[in-house]
Amino acid sequence: MSTNILAQLRAPEARQTKTDILISNYIERNLAELPFETAKSIAERVGVSQMTVGRYLRRLGYGGLENMKQEIRKGANHTAWQVKGKFDRLQDDIREQRLLAQLIEQQIDDLTQMYEITVSTDWHNAIRALADAEEVFVAAFQNVRGVAQYFAAQLAYARPKVQFLDGLNGTYAELFDGSCDNRLLVLVDVRRFAAKARKLAAHARAIGVKVVLVSDDACTWVEEECDIPIIMPGARGPLWDGAATMVAVFDLLIANLIVELGDSVNGRVETLTRLQDYFGDFEE
Repeated sequence: MSTNILAQLRAPEARQTKTDILISNYIERNLAELPFETAKSIAERVGVSQMTVGRYLRRLGYGGLENMKQEIRKGANHTAWQVKGKFDRLQDDIREQRLLAQLIEQQIDDLTQMYEITVSTDWHNAIRALADAEEVFVAAFQNVRGVAQYFAAQLAYARPKVQFLDGLNGTYAELFDGSCDNRLLVLVDVRRFAAKARKLAAHARAIGVKVVLVSDDACTWVEEECDIPIIMPGARGPLWDGAATMVAVFDLLIANLIVELGDSVNGRVETLTRLQDYFGDFEE
């Protein structure tokens, strides 16, 4: 997978200027993390403009960074657990208190990027869709399904007719039965991407269901198969793919939606509280 890319990065024509060398060295050193980079992030780390990174990649024969990522993915077998062969170094990092500091620093860096997401047109369109839909369905896969279930449960406090799709029936018939026209699917998927995710998004849109996709910057089919993308920074931690950024996205969506819905949320919460009291779910 990376042999061809490494050869290109080390070729004389890819290292003609000082800037070329900076970019090629950075990509080579961080090739394993490249699927989670953007042209902007590379430019910031190298100290050049985003346009300079784009021109460099085009000289290598890539239409952009996404094309290079796709070449990497063809032969990659990414796993959420990135610890193979690293235990000795990581144990040293733990003893010297570096590892947890790095993890915290990475999470802070990811969370600081949330502001750009929350002021985007896509974000406001997602809030409007969550408020206006007659029914909202939430679907997720593998190790992010628990976080998505949390979002669905929280969303149900803010508005009625919210359902998490577990897909165990193999058909997602709850979504496709068509009990109303204005349905919304919130689809949650990050690398490694589930085989069903794109199919579910495509079929939902084909029958008129609006799709909000919550994903990361490694997703290659965002523009083709969703109506509203909410794209988070991809996982870059030294150990595994954490959920802190995704939880933050969901909490901010809920908070923004509550403000959007206004007083109707109070009536919803009061109704649910009365039901909880009646069924005795909580201690006095």
